[in-house]
Amino acid sequence: MNDATEAIRAYLTEELMPLGLNPDAVFVNEVADVVELEVVRTRTLVEEAAYWLEQREEPTYDQGLFGLFQQRGTFDPAHRLGSLRLSDFERLIGRLLAALG
Repeated sequence: MNDATEAIRAYLTEELMPLGLNPDAVFVNEVADVVELEVVRTRTLVEEAAYWLEQREEPTYDQGLFGLFQQRGTFDPAHRLGSLRLSDFERLIGRLLAALG
């Protein structure tokens, strides 16, 4: 792990502590389309935040194609996270970007 990843992990861990969430155990899963729901990409919150920080861009997720889950590689509603919304995660990344200047 590099220092940037550890800093992202520390930030997310602190921000998500009130929700009791581990940023390495919550996944941003993406499907190719809303009909077949075949997962085409899965990243932990830490990996996802690192990706967007590298892009220097705040994400805007399509709620039909992306979701937050407690399991990697699924779009099953039974594993969908209820305590954190994609828009909340977008704002967390936005605050990280702002802090970096």
